[in-house]
Amino acid sequence: MSKDFQTMYARYRNAAGMTQEYAAELLGVATRTLAAWERGESKPSDERVLSMVDIYCAPTLAIEHLRATTAIARGILPPVDAVPLPQAVCQLLSSIRTLEEIHAEDRLLQIAADGQVDQIEAPDFTRLLEELEPVMAAVLAVKYARGV
Repeated sequence: MSKDFQTMYARYRNAAGMTQEYAAELLGVATRTLAAWERGESKPSDERVLSMVDIYCAPTLAIEHLRATTAIARGILPPVDAVPLPQAVCQLLSSIRTLEEIHAEDRLLQIAADGQVDQIEAPDFTRLLEELEPVMAAVLAVKYARGV
């Protein structure tokens, strides 16, 4: 199977350096069950994914799984890359600085000062929330960085 077409479950297992047989044994499932998950033919339960997170030492798998399987998570959680801690910290600081440069006039403070978002402020507020997405993703990348 090409790496481009592997499901997230296969990517994380491979990144952990495990065979399907060994991972299936640790997960307490048949190898064919794990293979079906990895081919996208069926979906593991959230409990099994939590086991994968522990076994593969891959907390970002939980985020990726939730985003792939629930509409609520797709609307709330930003995509998070599994990166080493130094890279995650650099991405966080860079995204914060970019946000500071774009919003030197403190528009978010102006909008929030009265405790409500009126109709005139709503478009700016929506845009600002979208611009916060990279910061939120970078914070999660730091929290779940590899090697921590």
